[in-house]
Amino acid sequence: MPYNDKDVVEGYIIAYGPYLWVVKGCEHPKDFFIAYPRYSRRDGLKVKDPSLGVSIARKLGLVKYFDCLMMEVPLVPRDEVEFVLNPFDRDQWPQLPGSIASFLNALNVMDSRHVGLAGSYLVSRVLPVKPRDLDLLVKGRDLGLRIYNRLVDMRNRGLTKPYMENEDFGGTDPKTRNALLRYRVLEGIFNDLVYSIRVISCLENEVPKCVSRVEYYTGEVVIIKALSPFAMPYLYEAILGDYGRVFVRSQRMRFSEIPEQSRLLVRNCRIEYYEDGEVYLSLDNPECLVSILM
Repeated sequence: MPYNDKDVVEGYIIAYGPYLWVVKGCEHPKDFFIAYPRYSRRDGLKVKDPSLGVSIARKLGLVKYFDCLMMEVPLVPRDEVEFVLNPFDRDQWPQLPGSIASFLNALNVMDSRHVGLAGSYLVSRVLPVKPRDLDLLVKGRDLGLRIYNRLVDMRNRGLTKPYMENEDFGGTDPKTRNALLRYRVLEGIFNDLVYSIRVISCLENEVPKCVSRVEYYTGEVVIIKALSPFAMPYLYEAILGDYGRVFVRSQRMRFSEIPEQSRLLVRNCRIEYYEDGEVYLSLDNPECLVSILM
């Protein structure tokens, strides 16, 4: 499965050692991919817990302190990747059930080359896994906005309904996770199909911008403006206690579509000062916990 390593971004699946790894984000060091083990290549078992994924990566010697980001991350060497599953290469897609075809038709994206198949359906081409939910990737903000508006219309017409989570509450708590899911149209249920759509703003990977200083913040956050609520990285303008107006950013889909005027309580989340002068409150470091106060 030949590939251009510049194409590998969020949602691509790479094979390294005894696992298939899911690539995270658009920014990666020159010779590595930031990725987390997701499926065992021996038996197809899914690594559901992110902390377990980090533990596996650490045992394989892949967790490194990355000076540019001032944090530890799992780094898979690009030149040791055995193969790549490209979500946007339809020759790598398995045969899809009619329910997925109906959903793609409802979104008017059946033939779009910028809509990719991710998650368990993509992995089922190479491992004996039974796909459950539909995970889609969308490249580009313009197409992402059209799909997002279509999803809003479908939700308003009752063609989809919110999905409620009963297992995965990482970084939040059950009340917060499901409160935010109620507002989200990028995740939901179409007929009996559970779907998740991740819009990524990058077309290829790039070298990360470097962090020069980090602080940790615990306190209230009030979202005053949703700047990029539907496309990664999700970005908001917020009031942050004594810090005043600050940008809040996340790569995690659970923090997409946060409604304006939401009041959040965050604990141990990183305020990142970048070398170019930008400052963000990140919701992505492992110690960060987010609770809703609204």
